Amino acid sequence: MKQKFLILFACLILLAVSASGQQKITDSLERAIRTGAVKDTNRINALNRLAITYWYNDSERALNLSREAVRLSTEIGFDRGLAVACNILGVAFDIISEFDSALYYYEKAAHLSRKTGYNVILASALNNMGMVCQSRGDYKKAISVYLDALRIFEKLKDLKGIGNAYNNIGLVYFDLQQYRQALDYHNKALSIREKTGDKYGIGASLTNLGLAWSNLKDDDKALNYYERSLKIKEEIGDKYGLAILLNNMAIIYQDKNKLDDALIMYAKSENYHRQIGDLHGLIYTFINTATVLNRLGKFDRSATVLDSAMYYAREVKSLSRMAKVLEAYSYYYGKTGNYQKAWRTMLSLDSIKDSLYSGDMRKDIAELKTRYEIEKNEHEIAFLNQQNEMKNLQLQTARIRQRNSLLIAGFILLVVLSGMAFWLVKSRYKTKMRLEHEKRLIQKEAFSAIVNAEENERKRIAMELHDGLGQLLSAAKLNISVLEDTNSEEDRLAVDNAENLIDQAIADLRNISHNLMPSALIRLGLIPAIHDMADKINSGRKVVVKITSEGFESRLPGNLEIAIYRVIQESVNNILKHAGAGNIFINLRYGGESLDLSIEDDGKGMPEPSTSNSGKGIGWDDIRSRVSLFNGRMNLYSEPGKGTRLNINFSKSAL
Repeated sequence: MKQKFLILFACLILLAVSASGQQKITDSLERAIRTGAVKDTNRINALNRLAITYWYNDSERALNLSREAVRLSTEIGFDRGLAVACNILGVAFDIISEFDSALYYYEKAAHLSRKTGYNVILASALNNMGMVCQSRGDYKKAISVYLDALRIFEKLKDLKGIGNAYNNIGLVYFDLQQYRQALDYHNKALSIREKTGDKYGIGASLTNLGLAWSNLKDDDKALNYYERSLKIKEEIGDKYGLAILLNNMAIIYQDKNKLDDALIMYAKSENYHRQIGDLHGLIYTFINTATVLNRLGKFDRSATVLDSAMYYAREVKSLSRMAKVLEAYSYYYGKTGNYQKAWRTMLSLDSIKDSLYSGDMRKDIAELKTRYEIEKNEHEIAFLNQQNEMKNLQLQTARIRQRNSLLIAGFILLVVLSGMAFWLVKSRYKTKMRLEHEKRLIQKEAFSAIVNAEENERKRIAMELHDGLGQLLSAAKLNISVLEDTNSEEDRLAVDNAENLIDQAIADLRNISHNLMPSALIRLGLIPAIHDMADKINSGRKVVVKITSEGFESRLPGNLEIAIYRVIQESVNNILKHAGAGNIFINLRYGGESLDLSIEDDGKGMPEPSTSNSGKGIGWDDIRSRVSLFNGRMNLYSEPGKGTRLNINFSKSAL
């Protein structure tokens, strides 16, 4: 009695690489995740790729990485990344034989893929669902989902996916003992995988072809395929494939009566299965090991191994695996002469086989029984109705109660559905608000970058005008001043005129440089720069600017100083142009926790009562944008004939 098994191929978007190349990818992804070099969706993609590299080497690490990818995808609403993460997490559970969890995440991945139109992951999830159905003996469902996956892969022209689907359909035909059809599909899979250079896939196809030939009693061909597969699997470090391959090669040694060599190979296979947590493969290896031990007469060890196989078969909840273990028990009891237990084991085996292969019959029987019960109830009701009116009344009362119960149940269901609808609407609203908030943050960051670039460019131009052109004009004036001693009156007038023009140019250049970036703001800070602005305005004697400030023992952050200066500068310019004011009052108060700015005039005010959003024009837009950039709050108060007051507050976070 020998249990051979094939490689079920999990289908995902990742090309196999060599062991050294795989390690480089793993190290690179670990470093990127650990240092925070990748954010948001890129981090999710990195977690997904890294989880795949740990599937067969560190299953716990693979599970943790996939769970983190699922959490982050859910948190930021990245449905496509969540679909991939669920599919990868399903494979991780599949490998350690936790099939219920695997199927849950495959189905979730399929749902999300349909929702987002992510067909390549939909096909992958369907393919992987077929693997779970097949392992549980539901071959009809397995073939159905495999063919659904194949149709999608063919539509996408995804050769690797087509190869995986062919491989898995071949496995179903193998389980159904249709080995020639299995060979046909495995040869198709091998041809495609060789074209794409998929080493993992090539190794799997070679193993499966070897197994099919082994069941067709051609051990030489089987061994040839196994040896080709072994070379590839050792090269790429495929522990999962090696575990399967060593089991199948051991079967051939067993057939050749090289029992000690077979036991050595089964032990190696068991070790690989344990390393990757593959309980499914471990069950078959235990069964085969027990068979060899029976032939060697080591019945105590055989019983212990079979007990372990049954424990794991129950652990993975697989009736088909339990059936195989019971078959092995029956063989064991027969070899040890315990025919009564062998017979009882065969009865249990027949019962399980009925469960596996007679589902339709049970369904038909259940339907007949249900119809019989309904007809019987109808006759009994009719008989009771004829007996007496009291019982009829009781029956009507019971029906009313039943109807009321249904109404209550319907009402409860309606409440639950309403609650779910409310939760869904609320969730969508929260998502919308979050997306709008993120959009505002992006716009704010973009404006900040523009403002900083503008201020830096102003500063650069001001410095170049002052240090470059200013020095040239000063040098020109010095050179012309040499000509002041000329005797010709006409020449002296020309020299004086040239000097005046140069003086005017220097003055204009200084004003331009100052407007671009006041030197007092750069050298001395915000308060001296505002006083310098006020002095220039006050020197005109038309408008008086009064400044009060307190709490500015130290300078503010550079970007904030520039922003406040530009707000004051724009506000004062608006007052000078439009307000007709005689006095401008500027008050700054810095308390450590917040900074308050007030700009007030005694001018004619605005045509209508104003609020923080009433000011129109590019200047007001610039003021609002600069205040918003530092999370400031702005309030504008104005009435006709009563002047205008602008209040701005910056919280601690801006300071």
